[in-house]
Amino acid sequence: MYTRIIKIEEATSGMILAESVYVATGSGTPPMLAADEGTILDIKLISLFKRRRVQTIKVVSETKAPETKENIIRPEPVLPPQEKPKPAPSPPLKPQPRTVLPPPSIKRDLPPEEIEPIKNVISEKLKEEAVDNVRQLFNCFTPQDGVFNRTTAYQCVTGLEKVVGDLLDVLSNDSTGLVHINDLKHFDEYTYHHSLSVSMLSMATGREPGLSSDELFRLGRCAMLHDVGKQLIPLDIINKKGELTEDEFKKVKNHAIMGAINLKNNSLGNIELWNGIMFHHEKVNGTGYPKGLMGKDIPLFSKIIAVADVYDAVTSYRAHRAPLLPSEAFELIRKDIGISFEYDVVKAFFAKLELYPINTIVELSDGRLGIVVDSDDIFRLRPVIRIWGGSEIVHLAAPINRGIDIVDVMNPQDLPSGG
Repeated sequence: MYTRIIKIEEATSGMILAESVYVATGSGTPPMLAADEGTILDIKLISLFKRRRVQTIKVVSETKAPETKENIIRPEPVLPPQEKPKPAPSPPLKPQPRTVLPPPSIKRDLPPEEIEPIKNVISEKLKEEAVDNVRQLFNCFTPQDGVFNRTTAYQCVTGLEKVVGDLLDVLSNDSTGLVHINDLKHFDEYTYHHSLSVSMLSMATGREPGLSSDELFRLGRCAMLHDVGKQLIPLDIINKKGELTEDEFKKVKNHAIMGAINLKNNSLGNIELWNGIMFHHEKVNGTGYPKGLMGKDIPLFSKIIAVADVYDAVTSYRAHRAPLLPSEAFELIRKDIGISFEYDVVKAFFAKLELYPINTIVELSDGRLGIVVDSDDIFRLRPVIRIWGGSEIVHLAAPINRGIDIVDVMNPQDLPSGG
């Protein structure tokens, strides 16, 4: 096998990356990993590269590319660090409406629509700060010897606590008390954005039974760190697309206890934090890990994080599978009440989750495309839809529309522009 560098426009589904792809963050931080070496390309991943302005990629090839002027792509010269111009700070941009066309899969001659952006849960600045703190803390683990850089780790935990406090302020100042995580999902840095999403979802859930501000802060910090032990699991196992072997699964199951032990051994946190992390994969019927705890013996923080962890994981796009719809994730978790999850925790979780935020673009089971314009606390799984290109309103909760379901959710950034 050989490798060759190709322009991103030449990339096609099924190609295999011969080299990891990193993309610029645009925030003065180091480039972040978009896809590992060995990843099989698909349409969504290629689209991600294009949006992040990746120019070329290295792929596996069965034949060696002849070295001609046409196919040799020379890397652009890189200036020494001291000669790199410092980017001028730019003011935060307010999301603007976009005029977009329906996706090619919708076989209709539909007009363009002006799409208002979905309201962000948190600002881009706070999101970047949170993800950067999680990334730095995770990187304090060194898989070779399994120890922290203690000084850096302490600084990162301190920074993380500030971020959790800021996130809690955002939730506390929202009159609805509802959260969605649509804008927190990024395929290119799944691990770090997953930690942020689980923290937001956990704190929102904790507000329903009336946890105090201090308890919510401690819950959010615990949720942000719940997967820190995965940094000690070999990357090829974490990113494996096929089914894990028994030995590989055993190693993955160790991440909860390894994360807690490493924090404890380095005097970071307290027993509440360590236990919350260690037991977030326990199940209320006693079949979870690492200790097989049952119902009342599982810490409340762990029970809340468990629901948030599963919901965000199954609704996120991964290289080996497509995401579930919010309604499908709801049904999956509902069926696991009394097995994996506690009823009161699941009830609190979905009471605070906005499944289909206003301005979400959806495809209906009757083939029509629409935009979410309203929902209420009782029928959040069955929102009010305005049909694309007109003023027709469909109340999915109405008995007459019982046979119509949401079958897909669209990202306006992936739809073709209408002008």
